[in-house]
Amino acid sequence: MNEDRILVANTGDDSLTLKDFKDDSKSKTIFLSKLVGKEIDNDILENSKLGPYDMIKGEEKNIYITNSYDNSVMKIDMGSEKLLGFIKIGKNPTSIKSFKGKIYIANSDSNSISVVDEKTFSLIEDISVGERPTDIQIDEIGLKVFIANGNCYTINILDLNSEKISSITLTKQPIKMIIENTRLFILSYKGNGMNNYSNLSEIEIKDHKTKVSIDLKGIYANFVKIKGRDLFYLSNVEDGYIYRILIDKEISISKIYLGGMPNSIKWNGKANLYITNILNNELNIFQESNSLNIKNIRVGKEPNGILLL
Repeated sequence: MNEDRILVANTGDDSLTLKDFKDDSKSKTIFLSKLVGKEIDNDILENSKLGPYDMIKGEEKNIYITNSYDNSVMKIDMGSEKLLGFIKIGKNPTSIKSFKGKIYIANSDSNSISVVDEKTFSLIEDISVGERPTDIQIDEIGLKVFIANGNCYTINILDLNSEKISSITLTKQPIKMIIENTRLFILSYKGNGMNNYSNLSEIEIKDHKTKVSIDLKGIYANFVKIKGRDLFYLSNVEDGYIYRILIDKEISISKIYLGGMPNSIKWNGKANLYITNILNNELNIFQESNSLNIKNIRVGKEPNGILLL
């Protein structure tokens, strides 16, 4: 195991699972409703559930969590397990990223992204984007924020220098993205996701030209790219498999059976892949080099976001 600790956001029961691999006695479940209830007037809460979905670690090592049911973001000190802040944003916030003192959040049901000042933890602005934004990725070299609009055929690009927004028009509906140098990799649905086909593609950031396009049978939730190689792992929520796609002189596709509904997926940059399984309520761990499943960890209900600590 290469991480000391891993944090999993359990949307279904408003909890975080903290797994400590060095000292299992420190592994625990943190119930956010109890944490929030100590600090926040219940009248502020919109729903009986928060719905923690995605997480990031900020510049000051605090944790920021999007709450998809309550339309909010919370700031937590994981050392003291204390709520440091709680703000309202758009509807159904999902993807969250940070860059140079600002936090960017995709509000899937408001068709907007919220921009939050990390130091003051206050809302700076809401920016209108395409329909149902599902993912945010940041081009740190080109100083641009990419937003995948999952219910239309566009990716919006926010230029952090000019603050102008442009768009890339696609023939498919983007749901997840990865940026590596000048390359943008996109996982998309074909035909509103109703015909059980997805697509993995690569386009150049500079000219938006498509370099690779692979149609895939099935509905895929997420993907990772192994840095420095054109090797991808995709989670298929339909059949319980993780798909391994290698793009070389030819395209090679293989699969590993996990069962349940593999969902979010993270690579630690070394040896291991981590996958939340929303049907089995597990965190599945396997080694990238030999696709060997090495551990299944029980977590809370409907696990989504993964944060490697």
